[in-house]
Order: sequence, then C-alpha cells, then structure tokens
Amino acid sequence: MMTHELAASVVQLAVPLVDSNVPTGADFKDWVLVIAGNIFIAILVLRAIGHYFKREWGELFGHIAAGVLVGGLIYANNQTINVLKGFWGLLSGGN
Repeated sequence: MMTHELAASVVQLAVPLVDSNVPTGADFKDWVLVIAGNIFIAILVLRAIGHYFKREWGELFGHIAAGVLVGGLIYANNQTINVLKGFWGLLSGGN
C-alpha cells in the first residue's frame, strides 16, 4: 500500500466523525446528569426536612449548601466548570 493510499483511507475513516448527523452522546450525558441530580436533590431535601424537625440547624444549613452546589453542577454545569477553572487559575497563578 502506497503512502497516499494510506492517507486516503485515513481521511475516509475520519470523514464520518465530522458529520453532524453522527450522535455524540451529549444529549444522553445531559439526561443522565439531570436524572441523577434530581434524585440526589430529592434525597437532600428529605434529609433536610428531617434535620428541620429535629432542630439540627447546622446539618440543615449544610444540606441547603450542598443542594445549591449540586443544583449548580447539574443545571448549569458548563458555567460551573468555567467558574471552577477560573478559581483554579487564580490559585495556580495561571491566566
């Protein structure tokens, strides 16, 4: 096999990767994140209600803070990732 034939076969293999009709799995990832996030938030809410009735205020506020963090990670994950990258850049001295 000649070099140009090998290059042509590699190009033919790479062309379907550029096609916009090929599924990437991004929708499935978003669906899994939303379902898992909703389940996790429901568990946090149930536990927070239990802490409220037991008058465990520190645990209650901890669950509220965790719920806000998880909500941010699930429903605004790209923005949250950008914020975390910005904080890491500040800590590490990067741009």
